[in-house]
Amino acid sequence: MKKLLSMVIALVMCLTALPFALAEGEVPVIDWYIGTGDPPADIQMVNDALNEYLVEKIGCKVNLNYMNSADWEQKIDTMISSGQDMGIVGFGSQSKSDYVIQSQRGSYYPLDELLEEYGEGTYALFPDAVWDGMRINGKIYGIPALKDNGYFISLIYNADMVEELGIDLSDIDYSNFRDLEELFYETKEARDAAHPEMAEYPICWNVSLLYPYYFAFETFLNDSYMAVANIEGIMDIEGFDTDTVFNFYDTPEFLEFALQKQKLVADGIYLYDYTDKSDLRKPNDGVCYFVGWGYCYMQEHLYSEQWTSKMIMSDTIWTETNNYFSAGTAISANCAYPEKAFQVLNLVNTDPYVATMLRFGLEGVHWVRGEDGKMTFDFEGGRNKVVGERGYYFWYNAPIGNLTIVEAPESLVGPNNEMMETMIELNEACLIPSHLGFVFDPAPVVNQIAACTSVVAEYQGALTRGQFETPEDVEANVAEFRQKLHDNGVDEVVAEVQRQVEAWEAAK
Repeated sequence: MKKLLSMVIALVMCLTALPFALAEGEVPVIDWYIGTGDPPADIQMVNDALNEYLVEKIGCKVNLNYMNSADWEQKIDTMISSGQDMGIVGFGSQSKSDYVIQSQRGSYYPLDELLEEYGEGTYALFPDAVWDGMRINGKIYGIPALKDNGYFISLIYNADMVEELGIDLSDIDYSNFRDLEELFYETKEARDAAHPEMAEYPICWNVSLLYPYYFAFETFLNDSYMAVANIEGIMDIEGFDTDTVFNFYDTPEFLEFALQKQKLVADGIYLYDYTDKSDLRKPNDGVCYFVGWGYCYMQEHLYSEQWTSKMIMSDTIWTETNNYFSAGTAISANCAYPEKAFQVLNLVNTDPYVATMLRFGLEGVHWVRGEDGKMTFDFEGGRNKVVGERGYYFWYNAPIGNLTIVEAPESLVGPNNEMMETMIELNEACLIPSHLGFVFDPAPVVNQIAACTSVVAEYQGALTRGQFETPEDVEANVAEFRQKLHDNGVDEVVAEVQRQVEAWEAAK
């Protein structure tokens, strides 16, 4: 039996090794799953050209697999958990894969040794604190995308409407959208007087996220704010220092915000519901203000060729560890060729040719340089010329890697690459929280977190959207919300985050 068992094990090992064996002249082929949209028409053309370059540079090929969010959410977890060789895998908010959870599950290949051997250029993109923040149980499993790595919040506005109404925005300073109430009322009053037919329309497009549009603090549980901390230089919540973890929903500031939002909806500043209301972005329907996140340069016609778009950036710019989990790439734990996969990612993050191709396709086919030497899609036969019919166009395509080395048309990034230069400056100017690099381990309170997360899902959306009839309804629902959180263990969650934060501080 022992001999038989040994033979079976040897056979299994041989069979397992088969995919690694390459015939003479063959090169490794690595799958790459990107969750930012459906495959474009010219995907194979671009994939083939990319592979020619990769074979020359590092001796391998990739298969680009673009998936839309719905397909990704339905399929990718099953594919990963089945033990499939996924090659390179995107993670983050666009790719709909949680970096921390997948790392803890053992879904990704550890990158520490690969970074040291092949990734000097990639490692240099971020400070040590960021790489420390990417460590899960002591190992780095992902490469964050270098992009807008802070919260760059902006008020985007219809400049033609503002000019027509005589609204002066020259001295507008604000930290968050709570500060803009007076401006919104002033604009709506002026618009309704000038255009009575627009009186039933809101003055603002949907701003439904509580964070980061209305508050700035350090979060430890992604989209649930039951355990947060203040940030030095901002201090949005009174009564707490930067080292004290607290339940944001239990603060006076949360109730004040919920009451303000209900009032703004009741007064027609915002809509109760924006479902199927995309036409409101047209100028004849009166919406003037929009929220922006991550914009470092404003296109002249962001939403419509019919009106001019401009922006005013918030004077509060900060970052936190979760920002680096929001977009990036990892290597499958079962990848047959992890060294080659990493070398691909190193090129993506350091080689402008590769970074540009993965956003805009091929020079001479999808884009050219005009007589002025600048990139353009507008040329005879250009396959990116017609909006809505573009052959290969993925802008930003943030999860694949470094955005700051991409060559792009002036219409997207401004004169002299203004967007990229500003992005780098703003990243460096971000206020840094006390616990950058700390990653919370939810295991000790996983049941409480699950229960409280369900409570947050039940209440937070309607309160953030202002979907209650009266202030009394808001107060009653906030009180009920808070009590349910306490009943489901939120105090234990806060205490556990505090304990781990203090242990992390002590070990530094």
